[in-house]
Amino acid sequence: MRQTMRSGLAALGLAAISLLAACGSDYNNCDNCLGATTAYSGSLSGLPNGASVQLQDNVGSGITLSANGGFTLTTFAPPGFAALVGVLVQPAGQDCAVVNGPINPSGVVAVTVTCTPVAAGVTSFITDFAGMVSQGSAEGSGTAASFNQPAGLASDAAGNVYVADSGNNTIRKITPLGVVSTLAGTAGSYGSADATGPIASFKMPSSVATDAAGNVYVADTTNSTIRKITPLGVVSTLAGTPGVLGSADGQGSAASFRNPYGVAADSAGNVYVADTGNNTIRKITPGGLVSTLAGTAGTAGTANGQGTAASFNGPSGIAVDTSGNVLVADYYGNDIRKITVGGLVSTLAGSPTSSFGYADGTGPAALFNGPQAIAVDPAGNAYVADTYNYTIRKVTPGGAVTTVIGVAGLAVFDAGVLPGALEAPYGVALSGTTLYITSNGGVAAVSNVP
Repeated sequence: MRQTMRSGLAALGLAAISLLAACGSDYNNCDNCLGATTAYSGSLSGLPNGASVQLQDNVGSGITLSANGGFTLTTFAPPGFAALVGVLVQPAGQDCAVVNGPINPSGVVAVTVTCTPVAAGVTSFITDFAGMVSQGSAEGSGTAASFNQPAGLASDAAGNVYVADSGNNTIRKITPLGVVSTLAGTAGSYGSADATGPIASFKMPSSVATDAAGNVYVADTTNSTIRKITPLGVVSTLAGTPGVLGSADGQGSAASFRNPYGVAADSAGNVYVADTGNNTIRKITPGGLVSTLAGTAGTAGTANGQGTAASFNGPSGIAVDTSGNVLVADYYGNDIRKITVGGLVSTLAGSPTSSFGYADGTGPAALFNGPQAIAVDPAGNAYVADTYNYTIRKVTPGGAVTTVIGVAGLAVFDAGVLPGALEAPYGVALSGTTLYITSNGGVAAVSNVP
């Protein structure tokens, strides 16, 4: 995408644990919830003979084009909604750039799509890895699969990607080749049952993490528990009691949480939890003993300090670097926090004096808008899903922030040569040099992430 027009999607808060109901973040399947149709007028040029390009707008309407010239795309965008078009699937060897023209009174735009060969030496691309075409729970490869409000992501040593498919109340697995299956839970069924595979149940799981043994940990948000899934799909409750809200430290079910959103694991098998409703960061040993690493339950703020002297404001994303430091995407604080192994909390990037915004820079000069997930590479660089700036931001260990994926304010998925564009990115996970992102009702992949 080559412009910075804001789409008009309302920026939603972490209310209801940051997940959109009904129509979803990308308004997929909006024919069920939005009324009358209108149409784009568009033109395509530069597409080679025999190739095709697949377009999709930010209400889920799409079209596949196989010839240059004029086209129309029917959309379910309501009057006045700034419906924008992006490329869902690029033709091989081409980069088709979309320009959305001025919005007309009905809310839709004239669209120009121009395809050119990918420049020599370009190796960083964003692609649709799985889903994004429709909302659902279908298994399958690539765009044949579907999700329902996918949120947090994690990867394992074999390159598999795990997804907290919140609206389906399931945990999905995607192989390196993009084949999607359900690891645990059953779509359309919710609960808190510990069991194997489809017999187990969850209630709006929001985040996942993996350990060296291939276990998957789940922040089971509405149950206020932390669950564990073995590589064979056996689900157990590691800590907390379903439906019991609180902030108690203790062993296993004696501990309590309040709508935890983020989860991460370190090399020793400890699990760290962004206990969102309590505004605290919790630690769970491999044996299930829960303690509070930083923050005080019931106290929201942006104070730095040691352990309980520090405060958080809606902590959501969490990750652990190779030195054992815990990094936190503090959603309402609009900043990135760092907790040392000794429990000392500091602000790595973002300004607690600014409610939200967008700016690259170092430390407090950088601004975020609803950062919701975080992943860390072996060098200590953090990749942040800056959800309502519609971007992925990179934060160095020294706190220098740059935008590496997406265009601030542009809420539509657009594949191709970076920066591309994203629609409300919720989750991020790294596997080697590939960054996976939940956006647009599916999972995107960025090869050779900068």
